[in-house]
Amino acid sequence: MGSAMLEGWLADTNLDANFTIIEPHQSHLGWLQGQKAVRLYADCAAAIADGAPVSTMIVLAVKPQMMDDAIAGLGVMKHADCAYLSIAAGISTGWLKQRLGDDAIVIRAMPNTPAAIGKGITALYAVSSNQARDLASQLLAAVGQVVHVQDEALMDGVTALSGSGPAYVFLLVEAMTEAGIKAGLPDDLAAELAKATVCGAGALMAAVDAAPSILRENVTSKGGTTAAALAVLMADDGLASLMTKAVAAAKARSIELGE
Repeated sequence: MGSAMLEGWLADTNLDANFTIIEPHQSHLGWLQGQKAVRLYADCAAAIADGAPVSTMIVLAVKPQMMDDAIAGLGVMKHADCAYLSIAAGISTGWLKQRLGDDAIVIRAMPNTPAAIGKGITALYAVSSNQARDLASQLLAAVGQVVHVQDEALMDGVTALSGSGPAYVFLLVEAMTEAGIKAGLPDDLAAELAKATVCGAGALMAAVDAAPSILRENVTSKGGTTAAALAVLMADDGLASLMTKAVAAAKARSIELGE
């Protein structure tokens, strides 16, 4: 997720910022070669030794299980005047303040991977200073839409819905492709049709001022092929039931990661 956000930031020519990246495992970051706004280091000690500038905001883009080690490794990069933006699932601002200090400026966000192409959506929870909140909003707006959440307890549900949500859509395309193949279509044609259909439907939703339910009704003729398919998908044990269970499982895991 951190790489996806960085891609979006670097692609935004209006964003005037420099980035110091701390990443012990750099094999997947070859695309950063030649990026003038980026300094890449294996650890914080190497960054400090090289004279990396003091950070205005430290983005904690690590897995929840790695957060303790990541914070402990910040060393002198952790200073009183910087703010912290965490995108880790389940980790509360209270948990972070226990480790960063009660006076630390901590902001919590949950983006998603379409941020890599500027099409992400991020839920932002911030009770910090206006300056830090505004900077976080600016950074996150550079990679997509930002919504502000007033109750931190909602962040586990956000994580389950939009944070993990792109994977649900990708799985939908996989399932549609497989279903098309079983319906007799060649593999490549089924994949092309499934992908273009989901992308097109998403673009249509974004372009018009109509609820998804209305768009669904518009394409459904009584007694037609779409109605036959929807009778299966909208059954009691159909898509809505499965999605409810899936989001509930993701939310429960987010809560578990924060304990």
